[in-house]
Amino acid sequence: MGPAVRLGAGFLLCLAAVSPGWGAAKAEPDKKPNLLLITADDLGMQLGCYGYRGVTTPNLDRLAGEGVRFNRAYVTAASCSPSRASLLTGLYPHQNGQLGLAHLGSSMRPGLPNLISLLKKRGYRTGQIGKLHVEPEGDFPFDDKKIDIEPTRDPQAVRSLCERFLRDSGDHPFFLYLNLFDPHKPFARDIAGSPKVKLSPAQAGVLPFMGQDTKELRQETADYLTCVNRLDEIMGGVLEVLRERGLEKGTLVVFLSDNGPELPRGKVTCFEAGTQVPLLVRWTGRFRPGVREELVSTIDLLPTFLALANAPVPAGLPGRSLVPLLEGQAGPWRETLATEFNSHEPRMINPQRALRDGRYKLILTLLKDPALNWPDGLTLESYRKIQPEAGRGEFVELYDLESDPEEFKNLAGTPGLKEVEARLRRELEEWRRETKDPLLDPGNLRAFIREGGQALETQVILKELHRKQEEARKAGQPIPNTVTPAEMEKLRSFSSHKK
Repeated sequence: MGPAVRLGAGFLLCLAAVSPGWGAAKAEPDKKPNLLLITADDLGMQLGCYGYRGVTTPNLDRLAGEGVRFNRAYVTAASCSPSRASLLTGLYPHQNGQLGLAHLGSSMRPGLPNLISLLKKRGYRTGQIGKLHVEPEGDFPFDDKKIDIEPTRDPQAVRSLCERFLRDSGDHPFFLYLNLFDPHKPFARDIAGSPKVKLSPAQAGVLPFMGQDTKELRQETADYLTCVNRLDEIMGGVLEVLRERGLEKGTLVVFLSDNGPELPRGKVTCFEAGTQVPLLVRWTGRFRPGVREELVSTIDLLPTFLALANAPVPAGLPGRSLVPLLEGQAGPWRETLATEFNSHEPRMINPQRALRDGRYKLILTLLKDPALNWPDGLTLESYRKIQPEAGRGEFVELYDLESDPEEFKNLAGTPGLKEVEARLRRELEEWRRETKDPLLDPGNLRAFIREGGQALETQVILKELHRKQEEARKAGQPIPNTVTPAEMEKLRSFSSHKK
């Protein structure tokens, strides 16, 4: 097994021992709707319906007005594959094993029940458009798959793909997992004439959470927001197809992002800009339009879908169905919400655990723990040369999200907040114990660090992937999103020889 694979799979034996049990629980009886789950890629809270005026998003704003808008929704981790694995399994990354990017070797534990396999048992015809980005891919038994990424940035192409899937489904109840690539990098300012509204750097400026302002960042922000405008145009076509086929009332539509934007202090962090995402849910004629302020997580979506499909809900899931909130009910809900980060690319290891309540947010950067006994021959200082991200941040960070929503002022150790900090520390540790976080064991954490130090050069892998993508573009062929195991082995040999 190669080093890049070990990064995601090295803890599988440990994870196998701690994963929750899966047993049937009574589902909520209800009419079985069609299910349309739509993910944007690297989209933050920059939508008109969330109060941001720098974009043109009439279609998503209309969806929000016709459905339920969640103002405090979070992914489990601000990295594509771990986030999507949680969405599909209802488990945190440290429970399902998807600790880093799937196309660079990380994988879930094989055989976990997931949204697709469970809905198929309930009689749904299942379809995937766009990337899955979770391994093992074979564990997701879609009936229909169109996995090319680039067409999901073209409004007409997405419309055609959706029309074909709906036509082929006939009167059969369906679950369609539609994965749109916008606004992921590389930012494309124009695809087939879309979007109609393109922002300039002067119009865009920079986003508040970024904490810096340069000419280059203003251009990046303008390109990102331009991609958000195209995303909205794509969504307009998708929703129009539902109307044209008379499926609006019979279809639950869920729209969200897999993590925040790939801009400073966003994606691959535990900051709000990385983990907080839009979440819009509409079932015309069933759920009244409204706004919810509860702390909700993407681990809540699997039990929600299964409840609405009148399907058995696996026992032991850490999430809970959102149906009571969608129905406008009041009642007790979670008072704290946890997120995590483990890895992204093979050498981007910076395990963090975070917990927020209604006002305060605590982040622990595990590699900065003064009590951590580092592996022999590897110190924090030497590790920083391998992984610069590991040297950022303090061991403990505490933020007041009311007075400092962008998380610039670390209040850890502030005398007046000692009780708040201690309470959040206790509750975070309790969550880690309840979910059997393998990195609670210092031995596992040291092994995780050591594997990162041995991982294949990320730059070599990405350079090869970008070369393949450019050759495919020039040849007019589908754009690959992975380096095969055989290619990785050749690269690994090259990297070792180079050293």
